Amino acid sequence: MPEPYTQSTTMEKLEFATATESGQRAYNDDAVAVYRASGSELRYRGSLAAIADGVGSAEAGGAAARAAVSGFISDYYSTPDSWSVNQAAARVLHALNGWLYRQSGGADEVQRGWLTTFSAVVLKGATAHLIHIGDSRIYRLRDGRLECLTRDHSRTLGPGRTFLSRALGMDAHIEVDYRQEPLETGDLFCVTTDGIHDFVPQPLFAQILSEHSLESTRPLITAALENGSKDNLSVALCRVNALESPETDDLMLATRQLPFPPPLQAGNRIDGFEVLQELHASSRSYLYLVRDMETDALRALKAPSENFVDDPTYIERFIAEEWTGRRLDHPGVVKIFPPKKDRRFLYHVMEYVEGQNLRQWMQLNPEPALDQVRNMVQQLVSALRRLQRLEIVHGDLKPENIMVDNSGRLKLIDLGGAHAAGLEELLRYQDSAPPGSKNYCAPEYFISDAASHRSDIFSLGIICYEMLTGEYPYKERFGSSQYRLKNYASLRYISACQRREDLPEWVDGALRRACAPDPQYRYPALSEMVHDLGTPNKKFISRNKAPLMERNPLLFWQLIALLLLLSHLLHFL
Repeated sequence: MPEPYTQSTTMEKLEFATATESGQRAYNDDAVAVYRASGSELRYRGSLAAIADGVGSAEAGGAAARAAVSGFISDYYSTPDSWSVNQAAARVLHALNGWLYRQSGGADEVQRGWLTTFSAVVLKGATAHLIHIGDSRIYRLRDGRLECLTRDHSRTLGPGRTFLSRALGMDAHIEVDYRQEPLETGDLFCVTTDGIHDFVPQPLFAQILSEHSLESTRPLITAALENGSKDNLSVALCRVNALESPETDDLMLATRQLPFPPPLQAGNRIDGFEVLQELHASSRSYLYLVRDMETDALRALKAPSENFVDDPTYIERFIAEEWTGRRLDHPGVVKIFPPKKDRRFLYHVMEYVEGQNLRQWMQLNPEPALDQVRNMVQQLVSALRRLQRLEIVHGDLKPENIMVDNSGRLKLIDLGGAHAAGLEELLRYQDSAPPGSKNYCAPEYFISDAASHRSDIFSLGIICYEMLTGEYPYKERFGSSQYRLKNYASLRYISACQRREDLPEWVDGALRRACAPDPQYRYPALSEMVHDLGTPNKKFISRNKAPLMERNPLLFWQLIALLLLLSHLLHFL
């Protein structure tokens, strides 16, 4: 019998080992691999161990398993930093599944298809991310106790007879299990194919891992063969010797300890920038127009407010704005430049946009033409699409955060409220407060529901409504105290046609849907919103009009008062 192929990779905090052999079969349809990440890959994607077991009844099972493991590792580490582990893995596996499904020719050829299980454990920071489809398994040995962390996607037909209910390449659409587990020093993760775990009783399994740790590959294979395994046998092991700190991002480490700059005035110099004037000041930050003394280019320098010098959550979010901005490259989003090597203070440098913000533009352009507003919305949609592709939710869309330059082009200028799932996994402090203004921020922020790209669609709908009417579609909320919202139904939309009579009913219908309080009733895609703002939607034209009380509350109550008066007069007559 041939010796199993083994690989051992040692790193300071993690150790890996793998083994695979064909057993009593002529061909090995399993695939196993580990990937030791370093640098930015380690920070944003972690290291991993993966196994795939090609379905034996499918002619191309082995090829499918090898394609799944190699394709996942290659594509997973090519995903944007802004994606979370879950998002990156799901996107990659859905693409791989589509390719495998097409290779097999679709559902009619499933028996000859490219079918394989897939299980991977990704170790990032202090968290294990488990990704699983099929009947391979992921185990964890902790303090001598062995626990299976995955659930087999298989069904029993009878004694010794099972079939897979889920596998890569089986269907055009797949459901992949995802789970997070906190890591502890000393954890040993074990990923196996059914050729091993179906033939090694769990007590013996735990004993072998406890006694041999990373040297368990040969004993596990031997035990499975002695107990009658006739399948391929594969195993991947990972031992956690020490935990990676979640705050390993180079930008975070380099800037978290920097002091806040002092309040700046025209003529001051800071790290090679000359301050020309103060552009904006608030309780949270300062914005200055500066000149790069090396290139003579004009830039905008954003500095944190000294009010938050002892607030670690604020400091981390300020740094996160630079992290997010440097990953965006779009003409509709302000460009944030990499910091100079000799930076001595906490701030970030952006392109300078000469013009006015959208609030000022609206004050100078009351009731603009519908076509002009459509054009401006389309520009914002283009920028938001770029954010969506990187799985970034802006979170703080409002007129003050949108610049209109001297050529009429719009640009998002503030990313302080942006949420990138990949970044959230690196942050030590989680801020539960809504990121934006209570009149523009989506209602889900105020009732603890998850934010999504539909949250930005809500804010965009509010801005579009306000550009056309000069008002909000809901009752304006005043004050600086924390805004509370009990449920979505408490928000009552005010028809845009009531505020501006020349607006078509179908435009109001599009705005109503974009601003729907409940995210499930909003547009699922920006393209649909743009289409309905430019082309009459029959659903909005033919639908029944909103109740009079909603369209014109004053007229409604006047009619009620008139009816009451008439009823009293009739009574006396």
